[in-house]
Amino acid sequence: MIITILPSSANFHAIAYNEMKVEKGVATLLEAQNILGLRLENYTSEKLRQFFLDYSSRNTHIQNAQFHVAVSCKGSEYTHEQLLDIAHRYLKEMGYADAGQPLLVYAHHDTDNNHIHIITSRVAPDGHKIDHNHEKRRSHQVTQKIMEDFSGQKQEPEVNDIVKEALAYRYTSKAQFCAIMESLGYDCKDDDEKPLIHLYRGGGELGTIPVQLIMQHALKDNRPDNRRRQQLRAILQKYRNLSANKEELAAHMKRKFGISLVFVGKADTPYGYILVDHKSKTVFKGGEFLSIKELLQFEDAATRFAKIEKTIDELLADNPKLTTLDINRILYRQFGTRIHKGTVSWSGETIQLRPEVTEQLRQNYLVSRGIHPSSHTAINKNSLPSQRDNREDGGNIQRPMPDTGGATDSNREWELNGNMDMSVDDEEAQRRKWRR
Repeated sequence: MIITILPSSANFHAIAYNEMKVEKGVATLLEAQNILGLRLENYTSEKLRQFFLDYSSRNTHIQNAQFHVAVSCKGSEYTHEQLLDIAHRYLKEMGYADAGQPLLVYAHHDTDNNHIHIITSRVAPDGHKIDHNHEKRRSHQVTQKIMEDFSGQKQEPEVNDIVKEALAYRYTSKAQFCAIMESLGYDCKDDDEKPLIHLYRGGGELGTIPVQLIMQHALKDNRPDNRRRQQLRAILQKYRNLSANKEELAAHMKRKFGISLVFVGKADTPYGYILVDHKSKTVFKGGEFLSIKELLQFEDAATRFAKIEKTIDELLADNPKLTTLDINRILYRQFGTRIHKGTVSWSGETIQLRPEVTEQLRQNYLVSRGIHPSSHTAINKNSLPSQRDNREDGGNIQRPMPDTGGATDSNREWELNGNMDMSVDDEEAQRRKWRR
């Protein structure tokens, strides 16, 4: 079992992420505690996010108050309810279980491994900041203690077992071996005096590995054939173009292809990278596919939004009857984003689509549902404000919206512009979302 502390946030973006999963039907709100003032039947992602922002504002010194944790196991080794029990003990050990501490727990069903996501605030109910010193080290120690109590067995594998797994990969150097270890969740550090590698996890040292042993298993050469080189080059280019930064790119590669990108050098300015293919257990120099300069050529938000708007315009020009749902299928495939309530978000920024585009999509939705637009209050196009270029001076770029998912139900509600009650099915879906 693994417990991972995920990145903090100033705007509690993890709520929008998990609620998007719920709307897609691949996650369930397993538990909600101390969420005061919200009715179970009408909560929304935005209302939840605003609650946590208001709650956290009692301590103005904390910029990134979101505490987001994932608890996962191999396959169905533990049920979601058992993972929830583990999560409660973990939160107590980490200092997040005082009376009144708000909590959201989501069970995810989109992978073969059972896992849950926990969201709470780094602010305690009395307003003090919950201790975060040596957080990762303490998290690792707490996890080991909990699992030893659950299983009655020591959880951390012996160094020899860890090394045995890494030595099964095809690599050519000590640096590539350390990249394998990093991709498996360990840290390596050279000994100052002896030819040894010190192995760490969660801030605690597990043992040492002789460099001689590492090099005995290293290959003299390990280059990809032309077909594999071209294939991985195309994959890297595609997902670089869908990503806002190297962290997002690495997450795409790991999730979709089982490939870890391990960057070499400073975190902000790496001078190279190593590609670890876990499926074939092979390690390559990243330069075999794309140079580090090419790999890190991410588009800025203005360029990306210009492409998205152009794509929407072209799609509607080719087929003026397309609905938001139709367009979202293409936008998600090409850009990794969707239209949601007349906006498009990417890389933490949001733009408002032109009024005539949102009105056309609203009308198209009504027609697709067999509803004659004239029977509903329509926006008078002549009264619309003059068109403004979303890219001019960045004037229309806003802070992130609370939910960038663009899911079907929320888009329907927006497209109808409040002129039709939600269906019974939608109401039932809302109730299912607040499952404890």
